[in-house]
Amino acid sequence: MIIFGLGNPGLKYRSTRHNVGYIFLDRLAKQYKKRFYTKQGYKIAKIGVSKNKIYLIKPQCWMNQSGFAVSMILQERHEDFVVVVDDVNLPLGKIRLKSRGSDGGHLGLRSIIDSLISSNFPRLRIGIGQPINNFPNYVLSSFKRREKKILTAVIEKGIEGIEFLVKDNFTKAQNYINAININDIN
Repeated sequence: MIIFGLGNPGLKYRSTRHNVGYIFLDRLAKQYKKRFYTKQGYKIAKIGVSKNKIYLIKPQCWMNQSGFAVSMILQERHEDFVVVVDDVNLPLGKIRLKSRGSDGGHLGLRSIIDSLISSNFPRLRIGIGQPINNFPNYVLSSFKRREKKILTAVIEKGIEGIEFLVKDNFTKAQNYINAININDIN
């Protein structure tokens, strides 16, 4: 299985809301004591979950070009996959696993759908909350201290859900993940 985490490369974007896909994979790799190494066009780490090999891949291209990178990698590695992205349509503290769907206005998902000519792939959408105004500045802004705590808790629960996906099945993972709602952390 491959888990793609979407984001924008570079230090400038590392801890921004739009890079939640990268942040999720970084935390997952850290939990399994693995590091990413660089290949041409992406960063990859390999973990083992219940004797299953899971490839964590962070395409090193702009978000709206993710489809090209994902389709190229899938040509090399014919495996099931999940895409992890930020979602402004979900409040911070919520996370959703879907088996397919529209891009929901997310340019990274739109790029993947266009490249694969299909929207039939699972995606893990992590809520970052809706901007009041100035959408581009919002998604490229960093999380505040309180928000980081909520995000960390959501990611930890999301990782448990991904482990259910690998060990058990999609439905069990979806039921677990879609029930996550972290409103506040002290």
